[in-house]
Amino acid sequence: MTAERYTAVFTGLLSLKKPGEYLYVRMGEDPCGSDGHTVSRGRPPYRELGREISFRELPEGCKGLVLDTYRQVWNL
Repeated sequence: MTAERYTAVFTGLLSLKKPGEYLYVRMGEDPCGSDGHTVSRGRPPYRELGREISFRELPEGCKGLVLDTYRQVWNL
């Protein structure tokens, strides 16, 4: 079970997505540790999202996970 406090939504033009669907990552403060994370594709849970924050405001572990996921999605 994850304590998902943050959600990163990738809004780029992915060839495998349907209109309105995006890849998104839900994660806790320590996404690679005890808090865990979930990578999903579909319609993000907009009703459950709070306020928008910048990438800089994410905890370091979350930044790393978001960057790793981004690199995997775009084969970088």
